[in-house]
Amino acid sequence: MNFDSQIYLYILLPFVAALIGWFTNFLAVRMIFRPRREVCILGIRFIGLLPKRKSDLAEKIAETVERELISYKDIRTIAENPEFHDKTGALIKTKITHFIDEKISSNPLLTMFLPREMTDKISDLLIEEFKGSIPDIIDHLFSSLEGELNFRDIIRKKIESFDMQRLEKIVYSISSRELKSIEYLGAVLGFIVGMVQVGILVIGVSS
Repeated sequence: MNFDSQIYLYILLPFVAALIGWFTNFLAVRMIFRPRREVCILGIRFIGLLPKRKSDLAEKIAETVERELISYKDIRTIAENPEFHDKTGALIKTKITHFIDEKISSNPLLTMFLPREMTDKISDLLIEEFKGSIPDIIDHLFSSLEGELNFRDIIRKKIESFDMQRLEKIVYSISSRELKSIEYLGAVLGFIVGMVQVGILVIGVSS
């Protein structure tokens, strides 16, 4: 090999290594999602990591969300807060007042026998009765839902029902920069390896 050929080899080697490093990481990132269905190449079966482990991933995410983020107990704690009771009472009051006004105003006979002062008293009595019953109603409601409201199962089924293309878009929308960085890191490391190879070749030729 003449000197010019050696120079070209020394220049080319780091860039070829960088290209190989980038392509290897590019392929590895793509294989997280693809192939979406199992394919057989030379007797070896391939399928993307997410398509293969979709059920396991759904189960782990659902378990983590229920344990670390939100659960039935968290919602029940909010519902049992006195402030939530007050807001519920205010909503009930609005509905009752609107109902009484609408029904009585549309009936002249009722308007004659039930003056405004009386309807206000009836409204206040109903509201107080309902407000006092709100904690019991909420407790009964959540006791009924406890066996049916399973966040873990709901989240798991939602993720399992995701189309893989949709799931891929979600992952890329969150971490596209990081995935690109992995590809570029492969190029950088490949270039460094190529430079090391050039150094070894130069030392070998010099000796």
